[in-house]
Parts: sequence; C-alpha cells; structure tokens
Amino acid sequence: MSANKLDRRSVLRMLAAAPLVPAALSGTAQAAPRPSAGVLGADLVSRPDLHPPLMEIITPAAATEPGHVLLTPTGASTMDVNAPAPRAPIQPGSMLMDDTGQAVWFGPATEGVNFDLKVQQYQGKPVLTFWEGKVVVPPGFGHGKFVVLDETYNRIAEVAPVNGLTGDLHEFIITPQGTALLLAYREVRVDTTPVGGQPNSKVLENVVQEIDIASGELVFEWNSLEHVGLDESFYPVPKDPEAFHDYIHLNAICEDGDALLISARCTHAVYRIDRRSGDVKWRLCGRKSDFTMGDDAAFAWQHDVRRHADGSISLFDNADAAGRGKSRGMTLDVDESAKTATLLRSAESPEGLLAPNQGNAQMLPNGHMFVGWGGKPYFSEFGPNNEVLFHGRFAESMGSYRAYRAQWVGKPTDAPAVAGKPGDGVTSVYASWNGATEVTAWRVLAGPDEQNLTPVLDAPKAGFETKIDVEGSHAYAAVEALDGSGAVLGRSAAVAVA
Repeated sequence: MSANKLDRRSVLRMLAAAPLVPAALSGTAQAAPRPSAGVLGADLVSRPDLHPPLMEIITPAAATEPGHVLLTPTGASTMDVNAPAPRAPIQPGSMLMDDTGQAVWFGPATEGVNFDLKVQQYQGKPVLTFWEGKVVVPPGFGHGKFVVLDETYNRIAEVAPVNGLTGDLHEFIITPQGTALLLAYREVRVDTTPVGGQPNSKVLENVVQEIDIASGELVFEWNSLEHVGLDESFYPVPKDPEAFHDYIHLNAICEDGDALLISARCTHAVYRIDRRSGDVKWRLCGRKSDFTMGDDAAFAWQHDVRRHADGSISLFDNADAAGRGKSRGMTLDVDESAKTATLLRSAESPEGLLAPNQGNAQMLPNGHMFVGWGGKPYFSEFGPNNEVLFHGRFAESMGSYRAYRAQWVGKPTDAPAVAGKPGDGVTSVYASWNGATEVTAWRVLAGPDEQNLTPVLDAPKAGFETKIDVEGSHAYAAVEALDGSGAVLGRSAAVAVA
C-alpha cells in the first residue's frame, strides 16, 4: 500500500469526528460606546484573507495561569469533504488564542499544514516554533521542516534533518546550546518473519537527530532499529510487505541530564537513552519495562513525555478502549533505584474523552496542568486538584496536535488593518492588528479625504477584530492602536469608506 501526501482536508481523517457547535479609555471627541467583537472564524472585514476557526469556550477561564493558548488547527470546516462549507474554508495554520476564544495571532500555513506551535528560547530570546509540511496517513508522520519566528513574526531560522531525511511533525526542541532535537523517519527493508511478517517488509525506522541551528551540522543521531527490536511493538505487522510497518512511532524528546527521554507510541514505552553512545539506559512501561508499574500507572499509545525539576515525569496517556477507556494527562514518580513507577496524578476531561491519537499534557506553575486532547478537538486547564479551570473546543470538526498555554509578546512590523462601511447615520469602522499583543484600545480617525483625518473616537479593543460605530458619515477612516497607557503603537493606512 502506497502512502499519500495529504492536503488539509484529508488530514482530518486522522482526527475524531465531533458534532458542530456554534461559538459564541476615554473618547477624544465623544463618549465611547461598547464595541462588538468580530466573530472569530466568520469572514473578517478588515482581514478578508484570514479564515481562522470558530471556538467554543465550555468552561470560562477562572484562576488560570497567565498567557495565551497555542494551537495548530488543521483547517477545513467539516469531516465530510464533499459537503459545502457554510463560509470560506477555514485555513490550517498556527494560532495564539485568548481565553475568550478569540484569536490574537493567526498565521495560515504556507506549505500543507502546521503542527506543534509553542514558545521556546533561542539566542536568549523568546521565539515561536512550529512544524510545516505534508502528512502521510497512514500511519501518521510528516515530511517537512521546522520554523522559528521572532517577536515580529519574521522567520529567523528554518531547521531540517540531514542525511537525506525530512522533518517529522512530532517534535522540535531547542536546547540551551542552540541545537535542535528533532525526529525523522527512514524507510528500510527488514525481515519481519520473527514477528509474523514477511521476509522483506517495509519498516519505518525512527531517527533522532540533534542539529546545530546556526550551522545546520549534525551533533548526534540515534536510530531506533539499532536499540529497540520489532518484538517490543504492539502495532500489528502488515501482511503486505509493501505496507509501512510503523513499529515504534516516536513522538516526543526531552533532555534529561546527560540523557534523552523519548516516547514511543507503538511500544507503549518511554526510553532513556545515553546522549553519547545511544544505549538504552532503561525502559518505562511497555513489553520490556525495567520498572514495576504501580496501580493505574501503566500507559498506552502515549505522547509528550517530559521530566520535571522534582524528578517526576509527565505525559499524555492516550490509553485504548480495551484498557482504561479514557485518555488523561498524568504524572509519575519514577524511582530509578527501586525500579518502581507510581502514579502521582491523573486528569481526565469532563467528557471522559478517548483520544485516538495526538495530545499533550503541559505542566504549569502552581500545580496547573494544560492538556490538549489531540484527536479530540478539546483543550483544558486543570488546577492542582484536577479542578477544571478552563475548557474549550473547536466548534467545527478539526483538531490540534498539541495545545499549550504560554506568555508571548508579539510586535508585528506591518500596520494595523482597517475597513469602513457606511450605515444609517453612522460609519462602521473595523480594526485589527494580527499578532499585536499589547493593543488595548483603538482610536478612530475620520475625515473627507486621506489628508484631512482627525480623531473622533477611542474605544476598547474587543476580540481579534473590533467593530466601532462612529456617528455621522465619513468618506475616509484610519485607526491607531493604543497600549494600556494610551501610547500609539501603530497606525493604519487611510481607507475609503465603502
């Protein structure tokens, strides 16, 4: 069976179907009315080129950690690719979202789809990173590259594996040394008869590479077949030797002192590997676990393994219908001397979701946990006692590989966007500035022509796009973006009201 490279709608077949649910300063010349928030995902008047998704906030944010929510919506608007969309097709891409479900920044994918948007540090500064490329389904891996954006949303680096490989979508970690830890797939021919396969099967070997970002040079490489046998896999061997045998399916890398922790979905195991030799120091869970797994500590088809300062390990346990029946974010106490693993925490979604693929569990300060439910289109923040502090979902049938909460300050170099429409005794002005996180209010300037504009109204920002109704008829309009102190951050061009 040959693999097909998929467009954004075909990628949705990876994801679980879900029912459609509808979303939900002072004036300089006159008192400011309360503006209305543009509907996120509806056609944006000031930015008709952007089509982000609709979001539904089920549990409004309360006592959450500060920061935006980071998502990579896969795009389209329905699981039925032949059904007509109710509006312009949703674009795949990367999105920063506030706690009301409104976009703060939306970057449409330029090559296929995006995965794994997160905030990292590079050269001493915060950056946004994500993967972009094409997805191969089945079994669910990528051909692409990794992108690094600065605070202005400009690309300052692109990273790809070496030795003829392309970047897999599952992981991209920037280290304090300025290197990148990433994953790739290599197709090899292997005799799989010992595990019920054929003499010359097509096996997918996973490769871990560490790349120096500045030079592109290889620092370290680890090849799975040298260290993890086919007999550890829970994934059935295809009878057709031309079908991919995705026996290990690595999906996460974490630095752990002089070693790396890697998560292998298809062996239900986490491996600690030596950073120099590549030798496996221990296996956690799976067929050959070096640890005794305590009550409810075992996991299956997992993602997103991370080691924390207190020594605990967190991950997203996808689980399976024959086992727990519910996915969860979890943490484990791993005693490397006693060789025991004890469950510390287990957080399930309010719906009891079973995510068939993808997902993550991010540990935040104050004992909070932020969970992206992967193949189910939900995201949640839990308090230290697993109380639900925030819970939402895509209102349309799509997903996000992971979901994070992180603080980010964006300073785009382009100008704010504006559009004006005449009304009955008013002029409606639509203002937005994609990615500008410090805007708290808008100042509307209006007049008879581009050269004669005067301030007529200040109004608070409300959502990605703010609609502001100004009394009277005006031929031209512009806006200024204001920060919390009233300083002007940027000014749009003047546009004709039409």
